[in-house]
Order: sequence, then structure tokens, then C-alpha cells
Amino acid sequence: MKKLIMIIMVCYLTTIFVEKAGASEQTMTTKVNSIIDKNWKDNEYSITVRDTETGNVLYNNNGEKMIRPASTHKLLVSAAALDLLGPDYRFATKAFIDGPIEDGVLHGNIYLQGGGDPTLLPSHLESFAKKLKKMGIKKITGSLIGDDTWFDTDRLPKGIVPQEEAEPYASRISALTISPNAQYDIATVQVKVTGTKVGTTANVQLVPFANTIPVDNKTKIVKKGEKSTVKITREYGTDRIIVTGNLPAGSQKNTYVTVFNPTQYTLDVFREKLVAKGIQSMPFETGKVPENAQRVGISYSKLLTDINFKYLKLSINGMGDMLTKQLGRELLGEGSWSAGIQAIRTYGNEIGLDMDQWYFEDGSGLSHQNRVNSMQESLLLYKVRSKSWYNSYLDALPHAGRKGSLVGATLENRMKGYSVSAKTGYISGTYSLSGYVKGKSGKWYIFSILTQANKTSAIPTIDEIVKQIANEM
Repeated sequence: MKKLIMIIMVCYLTTIFVEKAGASEQTMTTKVNSIIDKNWKDNEYSITVRDTETGNVLYNNNGEKMIRPASTHKLLVSAAALDLLGPDYRFATKAFIDGPIEDGVLHGNIYLQGGGDPTLLPSHLESFAKKLKKMGIKKITGSLIGDDTWFDTDRLPKGIVPQEEAEPYASRISALTISPNAQYDIATVQVKVTGTKVGTTANVQLVPFANTIPVDNKTKIVKKGEKSTVKITREYGTDRIIVTGNLPAGSQKNTYVTVFNPTQYTLDVFREKLVAKGIQSMPFETGKVPENAQRVGISYSKLLTDINFKYLKLSINGMGDMLTKQLGRELLGEGSWSAGIQAIRTYGNEIGLDMDQWYFEDGSGLSHQNRVNSMQESLLLYKVRSKSWYNSYLDALPHAGRKGSLVGATLENRMKGYSVSAKTGYISGTYSLSGYVKGKSGKWYIFSILTQANKTSAIPTIDEIVKQIANEM
């Protein structure tokens, strides 16, 4: 009898729970629809909400509609990289010589071989220079040769228009490239413009310095308080940086500009490091490391989990493109866009995504031709929860309302007071947000909100929708 009563009570409570859950879903649906009807009349959108435990769809509004994902596309690239390369994967950059050293003279060449490391810094090149100095090298009879053959020579993914090529978010991709800082602004150089004496030309400094990047300085220092009109850009199809305009005395202008030839840039900075260690200046060129060369140094990157943290947190476009080519090289033996995209598509099919509902041309989400729907992007976020690396993946997402570029990141000033971990996305007219939100019940939910053809910012409406999901579930 007691057992029967227990069973009846469990069934009763379960029924109440299901009824309450159903009522919450209905209320959430009504209120989210109301927000959409009020704010989105002319744009296009795709929105899906799922249960994190079962993957069941709790809300679907145009869930199958194909929309530009912008940087939420990085969620797929990140998952593929962690699963296929492994969370402990490390990139390697190597140094070689191909001749004997006699009385401080290397009778041969120095080689720097790229392995697709998206986190290579000038400090790593300095470590190579120190090693070569310790070997007693003061001069070489040959050249400094860069081997970037790990990837193909196609530098830009589809979708980058000429007007964007100098922008720091549109890095050109090489297997041998450096970043000027630990934020990994890949294949860019920092341009600093300063000056104090009125009437003179401003001082333009490149960080790191590179002889192969000419500067066309057409600036003028004007009185304090006057308007700054400094403009910094790169001449299309070359490495020439053009700086124009007026700079008020005592002020400064800093920006990052992509380099046209990442391999040459890396070699130039490496040569400066060698010269600083007392190794005589030398010509440089590109080529392949010969089989008989002696490896004299190797630089390993941090673990992929650490790299992925910054990739998602800071939404580094160049890193996504390099990860895509790395997947192609490691999985299919070809460091190309097509091979990398093929590897990612195969991965998506293997974990249960419908890759017929995904179209993409890059690893960043910059292309306006990329398309996916919220049903698929939310399904990805459900599938990754079973992965061993999921916690690091989740931690790499921006966390709403939390301070710090490596905590809240792009959500630092959004949805304060709510527990939201999600990837943001933006390209012209397109806004997206996909991730996880905690409801008032204490349970977490998956959501994907994709919208395009926006004439004004869609961020306030997106945030209002996510808050409503949290408030009602």
C-alpha cells in the first residue's frame, strides 16, 4: 500500500512539474514573440531555444531560416579544432641551419619553418636568435630563408573586400606569421604616431620595427586643442603604410594595420633580432627547408585549450582562419581553405549536425556568404556538452556583465545580473548571439539568435529576448 501511495505521489508531482514547465514555455514563447513583433518588422531572424539536458526544442521562430552567423561561426571551428586536433595539441615553429660553423661563420643558410602557429610572437624569434648566438654564429655566407609551405599561398578567405584588407580584423594568412602583441592581432603591425613641436612632421613608429614596411609620412603637428585628422592605412597590394593628417601637439594616434606579406614581415623581424644579438645582417627569401638541414631550435605554442580561450573570448578572426587551414593540413594533408572546410564539414556530420544546413567560406565568420540557422547552431551547442573539453569551451565564451577583456569580453556591458555565456557576432547589418542562459529555476538553457538586414543595432532586442528566456524558465 505504501509503495502504491509513493508511486501515486511521484506521478502527481511529475505531472505538476511537467505542467509548470509547459506553462513556463508557453509564457516564454508569448513574451518573446511579443518582443519580436514590437522590434523586428523588416529584418530577418532565426531563433531557437533548447533544453540543455535533452536537446529538445522549447522555442522555435524561423529556426530553419538560413542567416549569416558572423562570429558565432567560430563556435563550430572551435569545436572541430578541439575534437580533431585535441585540447593538448601544440603548434611548432622550427629553426634550421644547413652548413658548418667555422670561426663564427655559418657557411650556409638559416631557415625558419612555420607550422601554422597563430600565437608566434617576436619574443619567440628572439629566443631563436639567442640560441644561434650561443652556437657561436656571428656571420652567415647564405641567406635567412622562410619556409611557409605548411599552408598554401592563398592569403585571404573569400568575402574580404579591398576596402577591408588593411583593417586588423582582415589578416592575411601564412603558416609563418607573427603577432605584435599577446592579444594575437595576427599579421599586423602597430603604427604609433606622436609629436610635440608644432609645424613639424609627426614621428611614426612601427612596432615591431620592420625594414620591409615603408612609411609614407604626410603628417603635421598642430597646436594643442586642434582637431586630430590623422588617418593610417596601407596601400592596396603592397606593404606601404600611408599616414596623413594633423596631430595635436602632445597627443598620439595608435592603430594596427595588416601586413601584405606576413612571411616577409616575420623574416624581417627575425633578422632584426639576429642583428641585435651580434649576427651580421643578411638577405632573406622564402624557400623550403632541405632534408639535410640541421634543426637547431623549436618553439612550441601553448596548448590548444589556451589558444582557443583567446580565440573565442577575443573573437580573433585570423586565428580562426589559421585553425581552419591547420585542420586541412593535419586531417587531409593540405593546408588550404577547401581542405580545412572539408575537414570541419566532415566533423559536423560525424557529431550529428546536418551540414546541408551550413555554408561557410572561412574560419572567422567575416564572409557575408556564410549561412546557418539557429536550429543547427543550437544543436551544436547541445552536442558539445558531452565532450571532455566542454568546460574549457564554455569558459572561453564571453560571460555577460562581468568585467575584463578576458572574462566578460564582448558581453562585459550587456545583460548585467544574468548568467549568460555566449558568443557574439557582428558584420554589417548582421547581429548574432548563441550560447547558454540560466533560468530563474536554476536550470540552464541553450539559445541561438541570428538576425540580419538590420538598419540599426539589434543588440538591445537580442538582450531583451535572452533576459525574457531567463525570467520565464
